[in-house]
Amino acid sequence: MKITHLVFLFMFTSIFTTIGQTPPTPPTPSNSSYSGNRHTDVTTSISNSTSISNSDDSYDFTAKFQKSKRNEIQNLLKEKLKGYKLKVQGSNYVWSKESNGSLVFECTLRKKTMKIFLYKNEVSQYSYKKIKALGNDLQKLITKHSRSRNGFNGMEHARENVRRAKRELERAEERLRMIQRNNNQ
Repeated sequence: MKITHLVFLFMFTSIFTTIGQTPPTPPTPSNSSYSGNRHTDVTTSISNSTSISNSDDSYDFTAKFQKSKRNEIQNLLKEKLKGYKLKVQGSNYVWSKESNGSLVFECTLRKKTMKIFLYKNEVSQYSYKKIKALGNDLQKLITKHSRSRNGFNGMEHARENVRRAKRELERAEERLRMIQRNNNQ
């Protein structure tokens, strides 16, 4: 009986080690337009996502990212938002701009999330284009796969293969028990 288990174990581990271990292809961004609005979502398999909503009167950018990307994002924001009012609250950074006593721009950076809001009717075309370009740069930065910087490497694929092999082994052992019960009857 133990030999049978070893045979099944060997069979399943050899199958899973021969399966190709190429990383998954990152998803391609989906674009959709609707009534003057442009909305783009990009999600990767490692918990990074961005969303851009560009309507007739506002521009919104939201992102969720791995903690390891925060310093890069923070540095990019500091460089691109030099002329904006900066308020640091603990580990949170908030850049803002007011016009005629109203908030027209705000960028909030937290540990693993960020938000940008721009009221397009109250800023110049130049300011809008600058923030839109920043959003595009942030989207590329957040959704890129940098294997060495963010720890996304072959180890995660190997772990997933081990989890998959364990589940398959459990199923095979259950099938073996059922066959043995049927043979003993």
